[in-house]
Amino acid sequence: MGLVANLRAYGRVITHTRYRRTPELVRLLARRPAIAAGVSAYEAGLQVSGRVDARLKALAVVKTSALVGCPF
Repeated sequence: MGLVANLRAYGRVITHTRYRRTPELVRLLARRPAIAAGVSAYEAGLQVSGRVDARLKALAVVKTSALVGCPF
């Protein structure tokens, strides 16, 4: 998954929450733009790094979401 696709997925999740409320993490990051920029840079760095095979990354995402009960 590319960076743009991940951003679109995050946007869909944020707008389709159970109670149509913005998730706590997003609200906290909105209050601290410097931290939000750091988190964004970290996530982007993970996405573009080629050190781990893309299939292994996808498997880790599926396994993690299954463990925490995430619907996507």
